[in-house]
Amino acid sequence: MGETSAYSSHLFVRGTRNNSWSNMLSFIPEGSRVLDVGCSAGNFGEALEQMNSCTVVGVDLNTVDIDEARGKISEAYVLDVSDTVAVAGLGTFDVVLFADVLEHLPDPRATLVAIRALLRPGGVVVYSIPNMGHLSVRLDLLEGRFTYTETGLLDETHLHFYDAFEIEDMFTAAGYGIREEDPVVSEYPKRWVTERLADLGLTADEKFFDLLKATESHVYQYVGVAIPLASLPRNTARIRTRTTPPDEILGFANRIAAENEALKNTDAALVAAAQARLEAELLAADKATALAERDAATAELVATAAARDALAGEVAGLRAHLTYMKTHPVAFLTRKLVERLPRAQRKRP
Repeated sequence: MGETSAYSSHLFVRGTRNNSWSNMLSFIPEGSRVLDVGCSAGNFGEALEQMNSCTVVGVDLNTVDIDEARGKISEAYVLDVSDTVAVAGLGTFDVVLFADVLEHLPDPRATLVAIRALLRPGGVVVYSIPNMGHLSVRLDLLEGRFTYTETGLLDETHLHFYDAFEIEDMFTAAGYGIREEDPVVSEYPKRWVTERLADLGLTADEKFFDLLKATESHVYQYVGVAIPLASLPRNTARIRTRTTPPDEILGFANRIAAENEALKNTDAALVAAAQARLEAELLAADKATALAERDAATAELVATAAARDALAGEVAGLRAHLTYMKTHPVAFLTRKLVERLPRAQRKRP
């Protein structure tokens, strides 16, 4: 005989909030016919029947869990939900429930496409999916750890890992639109985060906490309702490409090389500007020196002209004196003799 799954002991507690089952319960109308995919031991299905008067059909791969579920819910089968023929025989439903199941399926998109045929008019898919972007996983990765566990975010049986973007992409590819969500939140206090990062040699600032908020790192599980759209998308979900680490490092190196080349060009431009400025300054200095030399030469010319004029005056006086001496020799001699006499003895001739 086999063993029960790790999920069989998960019980529903009435009146609780902020856990996947209580959040999903609010999305399931009373009296609904529900297909509980991956029902395990039927504990949540039992709560739906007792609290919401639902009719629950459960399917799971664990035979021991299904044996236990048969005593709690209306119907329970050992069945692989990927077996579209077998699933089609279960009838139609108001709600198809995937409670932490889609991440375990080999091809969840294909399963969601097939499930559309089981939905009654107005029928919905209700889901809960673990968030791989939760802060606990991010911090573990910063420490270089990615440790699988029996259950939880890093459940060892998970085949896919999701964040909000991947969840929306999966439903869109399968022809659904997410109508509303009520996620399960598990948020660490800022002080705890700050101390955890400090142990890693990192410092948390407000920008870091803003990033955590913007990327919904506090969400532990996304819980919501998806409705089938009028038609399937013509194309499957786009495959996103991501640069590999070696290419990222090469790209970084190329950017640094480009920055260095830009700095070289900048340096050359700065040198050229400095040389032009120096040449201008030298030209201005040479001009100032030339002007000073011109002013000095002009002043010297003016002084020379003044000396020349004074000398010319003296020469003119001498010429006049000689002319007088030649033309009036007696008067000239008499005047000279008189000039030599004492002032008292001088008489006019």
